[in-house]
Amino acid sequence: MKLFPIAGLLLFLAACGPNSSQSGEHSSSNDTTNAAPANVVMQKDVVIRPLSGYFVNNTVKFSDSVQCWVINNPEEMKKVFGMAKTMTNTIDTIDFSQNLLAAVVLQPSDLTQHIELTRSFVSEDNMDLHFAIRVDTPKTTYTKAMAWLGALPKSGDVKNIRFYSGDRLLHSFNAADLQAAQDVNAK
Repeated sequence: MKLFPIAGLLLFLAACGPNSSQSGEHSSSNDTTNAAPANVVMQKDVVIRPLSGYFVNNTVKFSDSVQCWVINNPEEMKKVFGMAKTMTNTIDTIDFSQNLLAAVVLQPSDLTQHIELTRSFVSEDNMDLHFAIRVDTPKTTYTKAMAWLGALPKSGDVKNIRFYSGDRLLHSFNAADLQAAQDVNAK
């Protein structure tokens, strides 16, 4: 009597097992469940290492409320960002031989500012970086330009690096132009 529930459970598991559905031998030639549709674009997540310990130089001129950069060498980085060294923090470094520097900077303001990378992925030949950007009250007693910096892995497959605020395109950079600029600077 006590074995009936166990036997019932075993029968249930056997009926729901992997061989209970139609096998490949009996499937029709029009079965496309394993084939990817032609219009599906595959996305691959990209790991971006955030960098801390930097501030925006006060010599930077803003042409918009949100400024985006992709920088490929330390000299260009020093033109835009300075190191914010204190007694207790660590300045993150970037290896430009293997990475590009991506940066999003908000126009200086006395409002509370926040920038967060919410998604990053490669789709076809584009690297897309999606940010949540907030500028809100309360006001602060000082003016600052909030900055987000991150190390992007270099990839020969990526032709464009695109910055978004939510789903709104902020700026797109051509990776070939960045490489050409680096080659000119190296000479």
